[in-house]
Amino acid sequence: MWKQTLKVAQVPTRVVKSLIRSKITVVQTKAAKQAPQSSRGPVNTGATAKIKIPTTKQPLQMPNEEKERALAKIQYEIRTHHKHGNYTDALSSSEQLLKESREHFGKDHPVTASSYNNIGLMHKHLGNWAESRKNYHESLRIYGRVVGKDHASYAAALHNIGSLNNLQAHLDTGLTAIQRLQLNEEALEHLQDAWRIRQVELGEDHQYTIASRSSYGATLASQVLQTIKSSKNKKMSKLTEQRWNAAEDHLRQALKQALDIPQHKDVKSTLKGHIKTLSAASAAQNLAIFLKTRVTDIVDEDTINVLDYDVLAEARQLYEEVLDARQELLADTHPDLVATKFSMAELMVALGENDAANELREEIVKSYDVQEVDGSEEGK
Repeated sequence: MWKQTLKVAQVPTRVVKSLIRSKITVVQTKAAKQAPQSSRGPVNTGATAKIKIPTTKQPLQMPNEEKERALAKIQYEIRTHHKHGNYTDALSSSEQLLKESREHFGKDHPVTASSYNNIGLMHKHLGNWAESRKNYHESLRIYGRVVGKDHASYAAALHNIGSLNNLQAHLDTGLTAIQRLQLNEEALEHLQDAWRIRQVELGEDHQYTIASRSSYGATLASQVLQTIKSSKNKKMSKLTEQRWNAAEDHLRQALKQALDIPQHKDVKSTLKGHIKTLSAASAAQNLAIFLKTRVTDIVDEDTINVLDYDVLAEARQLYEEVLDARQELLADTHPDLVATKFSMAELMVALGENDAANELREEIVKSYDVQEVDGSEEGK
């Protein structure tokens, strides 16, 4: 008997399999890949804004260079583990960073809030929804207390909670239809608030503002899908159609804005398409999934009915550019790249290109260093 074992990325099978079939993804930024510059705080590996120096009632502390170097080292460990999909070790380092941050900065400090965010992110990747939500909310509480509820860092925490709710609504198989709709509704509220604050604090065309708008559009589309699935009448009502069109408008506008963001001057890219940044890739991925979902009807894993091939062709072009960008800018095991390959494989099946779909699936297996072993050697 043969079996497959993961040797690199510590990703639960149920999470990976669910991620494969998720209809709407959420936007993540490039924050996790930035090199540590100081220990003003751990780098949030979710979609967050740079923390401004807040005014607090706490007394100012003199820099402790030795402590700052130690914190920077832990930050680097977190980024490295996250980059390679090693979320269990990333979680352990994040918990260590929280402990050190609380001791050095105190419990109500932006650095401590950022540490809670890191823990929430790793739990989200591991499918630990309750633990992720608890830590994200603690991050939100601290930011609200220290920098205020109209600050970009508070908006980042709102965005993270909204993204978590949307993801859980897709991946958690233990939820009822009503629970999924409730999570989608809460996600919309958090993402809308995050988008509003970021518009004021960061500007309409900032990458984090665009991220919240794209995620809001993706979540709105997700809510429409859940409404249709739970309804006995599969025909869209006029109101449902309006919400569906509104979701598409948000997704298209977010992509348009993201494409206008220039590449960082230090990034040497060989990409030939329009999508050259992770921000644009995330916005394009959300739009591609929306278009694919709107014109396909999934019967089973190998049977997908197509309602409009022209729309599907647009989705395919977006997927191809997203895949090129993420392959150049992300590690092979990064969840965003994996999600793109699986979703594009699903599109290939809809087009009858099963061989091409299987090639993409094989790439994912190889990226996780999956090896076949003789079952008789189990336990040796």
